[in-house]
Amino acid sequence: MTRPRSPLPFAVGGGLMTRHFPLLSALVCCYVVAVLAVLGSGVLTAKSALIVDDVAQLISGSAATIACWWRARFNRGSQRLWRLLLGLGTAGWTAGMAVWAWFRTFADIPLPSPSLADVGFLTLPVFALPALLVFAEDSTPVKGITARSSRGTARTRAVLVLDGLIVTGSLFLLTWATALGAVVSSGAPTVPGFVVAVAYPVTDLVLVVIVILLASFRRAGGSLRLLLLGSGLIALSVSDSIFAYLVSSGAPSMNPLFDAGFVAGPALIALAALAPDHRDTGEEHPRRDRAVDWAHLMLPYLPLMVAAGFTTVKTVLGSGSDDLEVVGVFLLFVLVVVRQLVTLIDNAKLLEKVRSAQQDLAHQASHDPLTGLANRTLLYERLSESIRRNRETHYPFGLLYLDLDGFKTVNDTFGHAAGDALLRDVADRLRECVRAADTVARLGGDEFAVLVETERRQDSEQVGGRVLAALQRPFDVEGRSHTIGGSLGVVHCPAGGEISAQTLLHHADVAMYTTKQRRKQRAGVPGPHENPGPEDLTEPVELTAHEDTSTQGDTRLRDDGVSLHN
Repeated sequence: MTRPRSPLPFAVGGGLMTRHFPLLSALVCCYVVAVLAVLGSGVLTAKSALIVDDVAQLISGSAATIACWWRARFNRGSQRLWRLLLGLGTAGWTAGMAVWAWFRTFADIPLPSPSLADVGFLTLPVFALPALLVFAEDSTPVKGITARSSRGTARTRAVLVLDGLIVTGSLFLLTWATALGAVVSSGAPTVPGFVVAVAYPVTDLVLVVIVILLASFRRAGGSLRLLLLGSGLIALSVSDSIFAYLVSSGAPSMNPLFDAGFVAGPALIALAALAPDHRDTGEEHPRRDRAVDWAHLMLPYLPLMVAAGFTTVKTVLGSGSDDLEVVGVFLLFVLVVVRQLVTLIDNAKLLEKVRSAQQDLAHQASHDPLTGLANRTLLYERLSESIRRNRETHYPFGLLYLDLDGFKTVNDTFGHAAGDALLRDVADRLRECVRAADTVARLGGDEFAVLVETERRQDSEQVGGRVLAALQRPFDVEGRSHTIGGSLGVVHCPAGGEISAQTLLHHADVAMYTTKQRRKQRAGVPGPHENPGPEDLTEPVELTAHEDTSTQGDTRLRDDGVSLHN
């Protein structure tokens, strides 16, 4: 009987590391601080300081290699691949450091250039570059205000290109001002020696650019891992640049403290390889996301500020700046201006979209979604405004209340889709019957209202006549011609009338109901509590408000000044 495979390795690589990672990080920080404190204290002789410095770098490089390869055993896919690649890079760097330490400490001859140490040191950027690219595959575009990569417009691509140029140009300018310019100016005895001398600042520049672009536009599954890995590579690059600058400028020796990046960089890479996974659980953290978004937004401009500040300090201190630095700073600021112009255009377009979306939301809140007519809320608002204007300026108005006759039969016979299509056709005809200043509203179901802005009562009644005449024209329902009717109530608010919008609409409803009842009584059709027959669909409907109200008892003036027309 075979024993099941123990899950212990995966537990060690995952859960154990998650629990003990804070303690491990603290120990690494104490180690780095202790080494730098000893080197900077001055208690060691020059020879002893070199030995401590070399041993500390070898320990850091070996730790990074072991951490990358050990943690790769418990991962798959891209998480495994970038650790393997980075482990190869740190292994080569550590081997180069061993050769360098041997010549510097024990050999009686100077280290040749180029040498096996250079091959080892340059192994790190050779493998770190593909490791970073694989690392980027396991990340997602930054969300929020910097989620530009998710929008594939031409302006978006232009902003991405400009940000990349600003970062790359700023770092190149900084590299040229600190190391590359001095290396190129001083030259080298041989062509291979010159190539090796230039390779250090150039590869450092490429790595730092990749790290900053990755941090600016991509959000890794573990942001802590990206921070540690990027900080480690940048620390190595900074110490490399300082060393190249001092060598090219003829400095007799290098302060061991300038090797801080060579000690801390591999140690940070080791922590990045060991860092536990913290995947996005879908939880939203608005405050944290907002802070991260702003940090991502400002990150591309930090190298520009550093490069411009360094060039300014050099000029002020009298060191001077060559033509390349002056032209480079000018071009970078031109790129920033162009980028801001593109951003302003993009923001203007975005504000226009926001304004349009707000208008759409306001329209949806005040209009019927089926017919596009005003809804009850908007009708109440305009009725209240008309009542207020009537009270202040004595400008009267009329209100029509319409109920369709026979709509229920169409809805039940042909289905709700046909009923909805009929309501949309009715809405279109109602729009044709009114003026631009009037308001047509759907109150719900098959009930509509029309607010007529007019001084004359006859105008309201004429609009009502046009409405009923429009309804009598046949409608196309499921390919068949049908004629429906309508019952209409008209109220007119004379000058100076005092009434609420709800009460006025209720009076119009009562007037409509009275009209419906009188029409049915005259025609001898079933009452309101009985189902009408199909013949009611084509029966003409009269507007009784056209009757001579001076001789009929259908019009009465209420005490509140509202004239009801039945």
